[in-house]
Amino acid sequence: MPAMAPPGAKVMYEHLEQEQAGVTLLPPQRAMTPEEKASEVKCGCDDDGQSRVGCPYLYDLEFQLAQSFYWSGSFLKDLLFFICNWHPFLGMFFSHPRHPWAKRDRILTFVVSCSMTMLPSALFVQWGRNHGETILSSVAIFFTITLPVMVIEIALYWLAVGGVFCKGTSLECCTQCVRCLKTSCFCVSFVFSFAMLAISYLALGNASPTRLVYPFVLSRLQSYITWLPLFILLPCIGFVHTWLLEKKALLHHSEVATPPSP
Repeated sequence: MPAMAPPGAKVMYEHLEQEQAGVTLLPPQRAMTPEEKASEVKCGCDDDGQSRVGCPYLYDLEFQLAQSFYWSGSFLKDLLFFICNWHPFLGMFFSHPRHPWAKRDRILTFVVSCSMTMLPSALFVQWGRNHGETILSSVAIFFTITLPVMVIEIALYWLAVGGVFCKGTSLECCTQCVRCLKTSCFCVSFVFSFAMLAISYLALGNASPTRLVYPFVLSRLQSYITWLPLFILLPCIGFVHTWLLEKKALLHHSEVATPPSP
């Protein structure tokens, strides 16, 4: 390229050079306006075919999807949007198309959590068989199987979305490191899951594999049902508390930004 080319030509040249190199280009990023944020309440769709390459608030959208609960201003609408995005089972079908916890990651998390439910279920079945118990306690299943697996699911979630907190900041160089860490952890978890399945089969001994159905299904149902009151009503991190805090902060910001009338 000639040294005396005008600035506009230089920018276009760099744009074409990066485009040919396969680099996805985004315009300068900014925060979403309240109106834009309200328009992003979408569930389970494919962005209606829209291209996000030219989206000026893509980074902020992904960041808000990972940690914000206040979107439209309607409590019920935002609650349903929260459940669609955050619920470990429903999110596989109804999450926002740009959520940093992608549907692929959600399915992997589902497979890992189901596999990790198998081994304690098999041990529980074997223990009940040795002690002459035919019906396993739902309370015991909750504390020994359901809760530990829920903790693992939460850890995998934060691994999946960790990179979004680095985008567009001085820590953007760490995004690739976080992505590599996430991929490594998911691969290890996936391999570990298959090992758990094999050990579960051995742990059953002479017991019929069909006896796994009751503790496995009960544990999964407990997890998905417990999630609702836990993550909706829990103080500090629950939906209700956080939604009200975000609403209050937004109203305060609007009052500060609005100049007093003469």
